[in-house]
Amino acid sequence: MKHWPRWLAVVGLVLVLGAANYTISERQQVVDHGRPLLLELRPVDPRSLMQGDYMALRYAQTLFPPTGMTDNMPGRGVFVVKVDEHNVATFSRLDDGSALRQDEARLRYKLLDRNGDASLGAESYFFQEGRADDFANARFGVLHVDTAGNSVLVGLADEQFQLIR
Repeated sequence: MKHWPRWLAVVGLVLVLGAANYTISERQQVVDHGRPLLLELRPVDPRSLMQGDYMALRYAQTLFPPTGMTDNMPGRGVFVVKVDEHNVATFSRLDDGSALRQDEARLRYKLLDRNGDASLGAESYFFQEGRADDFANARFGVLHVDTAGNSVLVGLADEQFQLIR
């Protein structure tokens, strides 16, 4: 009976590591096979004294539903964005489960308040210290999105839709 706590700890560790690796694997699948979308950004300060160099991302209002529409939206869900020839996404409609057109993609959200402010799960981008000037003119957040609307932020792009390296 003395070994019971040790076995319990080992099983717990295996479960935690398994869950973490599963989540990492899911996210890597989105990065590798997801559709790239460019989400227009609003200007923000690219620096934090406590965290180092990073950019807090605020997406343009054209990406989100109009304010009046958010009153009937669930706290978490999916909306549909229209994607132009440069992969720039703008709000199209709420997801009703119908088939997507070629120029549409799903995007998961979480409402933060009833004013239409929503989180896409990609609200900050960290970069190497001293590179703030390279990212100060970023105009788009580049996300890879799977068919269910799950997204992973993979970088920032400039006004020519080019990934900033």
